[in-house]
Amino acid sequence: MQRLNCENFPCHFPGQDCSLCFCPFYPCRDPRTGGQVKDGSWSCESCLIVHRPDVAAQILDALMKGEATSLVWKRLVLLL
Repeated sequence: MQRLNCENFPCHFPGQDCSLCFCPFYPCRDPRTGGQVKDGSWSCESCLIVHRPDVAAQILDALMKGEATSLVWKRLVLLL
């Protein structure tokens, strides 16, 4: 379920899946995501991954099953 009335919607791109309003992998520090260090902190501003509908569904499903975020991340980076 998405909060379409969010004042930041869409914060990344039209059609994004906002089921994950936060990144469970923050800070991943993986430049392949599009993220980068900005003003001394990791910025996810250019990362589109967790808002892709197919990826968001996989992440939510795995986390709801109780999988460790580190294992979910290892599978996710295969998609990068």
